[in-house]
Amino acid sequence: MDYVSGLQDSIDTAIDMNLFTNRPDAAVAHIFQSKLVKIPLTLFNDVDNFDVARLQKSAETAYPSSNRPRGDNDIHSVEYYQKQIQNHNEIPPIWMIQNNKKYILLDGAHRIVASYIENVQYMDAYIIIRI
Repeated sequence: MDYVSGLQDSIDTAIDMNLFTNRPDAAVAHIFQSKLVKIPLTLFNDVDNFDVARLQKSAETAYPSSNRPRGDNDIHSVEYYQKQIQNHNEIPPIWMIQNNKKYILLDGAHRIVASYIENVQYMDAYIIIRI
């Protein structure tokens, strides 16, 4: 996944969640109101739309066969990012929005799970600030 793909996925999610009324407003916020930061993985204990039960020690337990929204692609994605982390390659930042003091995940659940499995303490995130 490259920056543009992640950006497009995040914009689509923001629109689907009705956080923005249209694509141009969402794009402007993503481009001009976001900041790249390092965030602790512990933050995801308080992100309403991230299922903290996904923080398991393997992709298969994080995404059991009865709960795989994208089928086997959930497992493949987590394992791909695990390999990237193991090989000391950078993984793309996740996307979140901060609305007042509340965080909403827009893109990056598989990267979060892979980072947790690989004992990463902090990860890169683009945070869009809305007040």
